[in-house]
Order: sequence, then structure tokens, then C-alpha cells
Amino acid sequence: MRVASVIAAFFLASCFGEKSFHVSYDLSAPVKVEVMAQSHYATMDGEVEQLGTRTRIYFTNEYSQDGEMLHLERTFISDASEGYLKRSYPPELAYRTPHLKLSAQGFRVMDIKGYEDFDSAVVAKIAIPDRWKNQISRMTRQIDLDRIERRRWEITHLLLGEVPLNRNITEMLKSQGRLPVLPNAEIDSVATRGFRNINGQRCFEYTVYLQEKEPFPYFIWEQHVNSVKSGMPFKSYHPKEAVYQNRYDVALNVENGIPCREYELKYGIHGMKNPETGDSVTFKSQISHERFYNLPLPGTH
Repeated sequence: MRVASVIAAFFLASCFGEKSFHVSYDLSAPVKVEVMAQSHYATMDGEVEQLGTRTRIYFTNEYSQDGEMLHLERTFISDASEGYLKRSYPPELAYRTPHLKLSAQGFRVMDIKGYEDFDSAVVAKIAIPDRWKNQISRMTRQIDLDRIERRRWEITHLLLGEVPLNRNITEMLKSQGRLPVLPNAEIDSVATRGFRNINGQRCFEYTVYLQEKEPFPYFIWEQHVNSVKSGMPFKSYHPKEAVYQNRYDVALNVENGIPCREYELKYGIHGMKNPETGDSVTFKSQISHERFYNLPLPGTH
């Protein structure tokens, strides 16, 4: 018997023909999943893509509920990232936080705890020179790490009630007050898909299209000027704002509402400026984030 079949459903769902799908949250017992998160960070040297960073990180998520409050506890397992002189970006290093706790009322995040000791618990333990550790610490704020977690939760908890299949549901979500206000980003549209099997789980899919701005994208700029042949002349430049066009795919387990998979693809245009001459140029990036959520096999926990 599958683990999901013996727990109360976190995501009670039923199909009405092929036209709609009903979503509600009701978790009477905690559910733990094993997660593999991987990302690729690439920039363009002319028309040639230069892959500078590949991350692969493993952790567990445990989901639970107390009345109207939903809870997530994340526990770090291991990191197999490679590439780039600092091994990975601060949002990726954030997965190495030993324990993180998030509480939400529906899709509204109320509290996040875990990044208060990011420097001592994560950055200090990376096998890199101290000057790089100091740079990561200086340029990483707790408020930014919290923002990433809040955005991830809100996008994967957009749906509630009866949802039409294979439809653009942007206006419906607006009327329900369920389109979150994302700092430095704006959701253009949300479209539901259908159902598919992912790693033995039956999953319901939807896609969020959004535009995003990054005021000071330092790390992707640093990767670019250090990893592509045409980047060397631009080491004296300073990074400027980046603009991304994003597609964020979400697949939810129909039995418990926990994601089966998330995949975000970001196409960016980045500016950089020479502080002495005032000359400005741009380069492109392609960044992908993917997370697989696997229910442990019976008897393994």
C-alpha cells in the first residue's frame, strides 16, 4: 500500500469529468518527502551558452497542519553542487541551512525561521577561501532568503476550491484575491493543465508566467565575466538591473497536495556599466531550477 493512501489527504481532490478539479487542504497527519533540487546557471557568449554553475542538493520536507495553519519543516541532507568559483549561489546555499521552519495560513506565509544563523551555520562551513565567504556574507541578507521561501510557497499554493482544467485562470485568481504580490516580480498569467504521472505519483499541473527584476544581480555577472572568453574586458564594469521572463511549472500530488515537481525557467537580460566611461552593455542568461519531491518507500523511514 502506498504511503499516501494511509494518511489523511492534505489535498482532497476530485475530478468532475474532464472539466474541473476540486482543491482543499486537510492534513491530519504529517507527511515527509525526500527532495532533490538542481539548478543550472548559464550566460551567453554571443550565441554560445556557457554553463558556469550546476547545483544538486538533497533535503527532506515535512508538511503538517494545525487548524488553519500549515507548516513546513526542511532538513538538509547533502550537497553535490559543482562549477563556479564559490560552488553555488546564495539561494542554493540556503538549502544547506540545517533546519528551516515555515508557517502559513493557506497560501499566505506568516512566519519563517532558519536563516538567522546563515553565516555561521552555512557560509562558514563552505570549503572556499575566507575572502569569498566574506563576500557571500556581505551580499546575502536574511530578508532576501526569506523572500525566496515565501515566493516558492505562495506559487505552489495558489489554487483552492474548484479549478477548471486547461484554462487561463488569472482573472479567477484575481477575483478570489489569490494572486500574491511578489517583490520585484509580477505575475502575468496562470494556466491549468491536466494530469500526468511523475515518479509513480498522479499529479495535477499548472503554469505561472511572470516577469521579474533583480536590482543588483552581482553573482551572475561575476560568473559571466569569469567564465566566458568575452567577459574579461568587462571586469571593470558594475552590474546593473536584470529583467527576466519566467515560466514556473508546478505539479501537485492529487492525493496530498505536496508538489511532485517544480520547474522554473528564466531568460534574463543583464546590464553592466563602466563607472569611468559610462559605457553600458548587456548580456543574456538562462537559469533553470528544478525540484523533485519523492514519497519515501514504505518501510524506509
